Amino acid sequence: MCERLFFVQNNDQLGLHIEADTTTFKKRGGMNLVFDAKDKADSSVTGHFSVSVTDETKVPVDENNERNILTDLLLSSSLTSYVEQPNYYFNNSDEDAFKNLDILMLTQGYRTFEWRKILDTSSAPLAYQHEAGLEINGNVTNLFGKPVSNGSVTLIPANHGPVLSTISDSKGLFHFTNLIFTDTTHLVLSAVNSSRRNTTKLTYFQDSNIPEIIINPLYARQLPKYSTISVYLKNARKVQDDYMIYGPGKGKMLKPVILRGIKRDDQYRTQSLAGAGFADQVMHAGEIEQIGGQLSTSLIGRLRGVGFINGMPYLMSPPSATSLVANSYSPMLIILDGSKMPLGDAFNIDGIPTSQVETVEVLKYAGESIYGVEGANGVLIITTKQGEARGRGVSSLGVLPIAPMGFYKARTFYYAKYDHTNVHSQPPDLRSSIYWNPEIETGKDGKASFDYFNADGTGTYKVTIEGIDTNGNIGRLVYRYKVE
Repeated sequence: MCERLFFVQNNDQLGLHIEADTTTFKKRGGMNLVFDAKDKADSSVTGHFSVSVTDETKVPVDENNERNILTDLLLSSSLTSYVEQPNYYFNNSDEDAFKNLDILMLTQGYRTFEWRKILDTSSAPLAYQHEAGLEINGNVTNLFGKPVSNGSVTLIPANHGPVLSTISDSKGLFHFTNLIFTDTTHLVLSAVNSSRRNTTKLTYFQDSNIPEIIINPLYARQLPKYSTISVYLKNARKVQDDYMIYGPGKGKMLKPVILRGIKRDDQYRTQSLAGAGFADQVMHAGEIEQIGGQLSTSLIGRLRGVGFINGMPYLMSPPSATSLVANSYSPMLIILDGSKMPLGDAFNIDGIPTSQVETVEVLKYAGESIYGVEGANGVLIITTKQGEARGRGVSSLGVLPIAPMGFYKARTFYYAKYDHTNVHSQPPDLRSSIYWNPEIETGKDGKASFDYFNADGTGTYKVTIEGIDTNGNIGRLVYRYKVE
């Protein structure tokens, strides 16, 4: 059994109308545009719309080749193959376009189906559940690779904040859910088994929250044979050249300089802001592992002027371990693989297996100043052997620094502002993208407005409005005006 698709012309799109506050459009002139949205019954609607304004002379577009809200929601999303010139079927309302649309349905709209699935009224579970927040997932195993169940996993923020804990399941998997943070955040995972020993291997599933992107090779053909991108690139080069003339300092672009050097034998991998060779003292893996045991045990008496209390390092004065008294000094700042560790009971260096440490560096006095006030009591920089590991599964023993990506903070689109005092004093405005706003909401009267300034380019400017109302009706409008 099979069926074919048929495109139904409902003609139920939103009616969008736009008006400008002037009939003459000048270079750098202020623009105020008002548009209103109505449904097919000619009633005002509340909706959400995006607006873009481009200099069409600099960014020419073949409208038949465009992909927009109409082509994506009403046509391409229901077809599995490549649609050439998708906007042709919406940009033309003549009989030929309708016949060609039906031919498109005949060639790409056939599909098979099973009656059993159609008659089944039971609800299938959603393939993708809604997101309540960010997640951090991984697993815990012992040194032999077997899952650790009922293991305690702790998530420690590097720059203060609440410490979270969870228990691994029978497969050794752990999940921290409903997390909220922005940009790239430095955290530390720590795990111990049911016997409270940290001889565990932690693996962080770095890309578990990123859905796989499947690229259809057919879409690679969507660029038209006579691509207009060359016009845009020429304008972009002109903008760059103009910036070098009128930009800050009015300098000249220098040719690239290639620096060549010889790697010193005493260089080592470090996460110190000061770089290799600037620490007051450095201990390498071979020296650290000679004594073994907990990390503080291996370092005590060997790091000059540093003592330890409950796994926390302190600068001693005078340099004698016996002269160090708890609460007399503030602990040193600890940097683990580039991340600042919290002070207090939430973290101490004995949670880091000695066998996993590559270098330990001590910064004090002048060297600590690079870390500001936080490094006033000295800095202990620990670089692990897997501190720079990357990939989907990042692993370590006992303690694992991670840097997951949080929410992206959206930036606002830049556009110029001119007044009568500076309209001619500024450098040439060669922008091709004049204005963009992804979120404009119409009121109960169906109206909304926006303001911007034209650039120095003359010719046709193109305003594109797309959106959807609260009832799910979609609409699109293209408005053009000529700047002289």
